[in-house]
Amino acid sequence: MIIKAKRFYILIISLFIIASSLLISADSKENLSNKIELPIIMYHHISKKYSALGDYVITPEQFENDLKLIKDKGYETITSQNLIDYFDGKFDLPEKPIMITFDDGYLSFYEYAYPLLQKYNMKAVFSIIGKYTDLYSSCNDRNINYAHVTWDDIKEMIKSGIVEMANHTYDLHTLNDRKGSTIKSGESADCYKIMLASDLKTVQNKLKEVTKITPVAFIYPFGRVCKQSYSIIEEMGFKVSFGCEEKINFIDKENPNLYKLKRFNRAHGKSSELFFKNILC
Repeated sequence: MIIKAKRFYILIISLFIIASSLLISADSKENLSNKIELPIIMYHHISKKYSALGDYVITPEQFENDLKLIKDKGYETITSQNLIDYFDGKFDLPEKPIMITFDDGYLSFYEYAYPLLQKYNMKAVFSIIGKYTDLYSSCNDRNINYAHVTWDDIKEMIKSGIVEMANHTYDLHTLNDRKGSTIKSGESADCYKIMLASDLKTVQNKLKEVTKITPVAFIYPFGRVCKQSYSIIEEMGFKVSFGCEEKINFIDKENPNLYKLKRFNRAHGKSSELFFKNILC
């Protein structure tokens, strides 16, 4: 009798656990159903040199295949400003939105990606490292393997309406004593705020001067997100920020938080079908 009673109680407890799990799952699905899935893809450099290909470098053919697949799957590209306008009631998100982002400001974006975006009528968020844009704007080095875009290149792309500029810092894209735009060990909060605001403001001012538009998005160098930066980024007027955590974003109109958006890094070595297999539906 004792054994039967124990089995009965175990059965009841098991059924309770299963029922609870189903309720939680249903609730989670209901919560997610009220949100819009937003995959964001992170690119860096494009090269035709086989020896250059790797975790952050793909070929022009790979990028074009990505764009074809994105379009074939029914996705439409959007920008940071589109997201902001959505929350302000000024823009209707497509049924299947996606964001394409390019970090670091390489000339290869202008030479390879930009024409393909025009060809397929797709948008991208392009972030520059201000120091290198200044450097390559002052010389005549257009080596596609390492050069960065110039201010004239940026001016041209902005006029197209398909490229949105983002701030990737002026001179914080390093991994020396300071890791990207993070606070250094022993650095005071006040000193950090002055440093970060000064660096980002340099890029903001120059981009406004060149494009007449002040960027709304900040991209953390190396995806190194720092909690001490949150209030600074917000106070400077950035409405969107991007990290490097590889997950799908769920956009909730009732919770307009567009900071630390997640992105999938596009590396060489996988076909478009394989890379996007678990990203796009």
